[in-house]
Amino acid sequence: MTEEKDPKVEALAKLREAAAEFSAGEGEQESRRQRLHTAIVAALRLDIGPSAIEREVPYDRQHIDRIRRSAGIPPKRKPTVQKIPKEG
Repeated sequence: MTEEKDPKVEALAKLREAAAEFSAGEGEQESRRQRLHTAIVAALRLDIGPSAIEREVPYDRQHIDRIRRSAGIPPKRKPTVQKIPKEG
């Protein structure tokens, strides 16, 4: 007769295996992310706008803007909203 395995034990074994595979791929994933960020910074420095970049990468404009700021690249245009001085 075949012995039935406990489904919880099997699930935990699969979970450990998946976690090990995930951890093993983290370094590769990080290097891919860095390559993508470097390419985004290079495109921004060539005056390619965030909308054009957004169409090519899996990031939204806000994330592209965070990458731009962290690279020290000024915005493509000046802010259009100005603070109203407080009276007092």
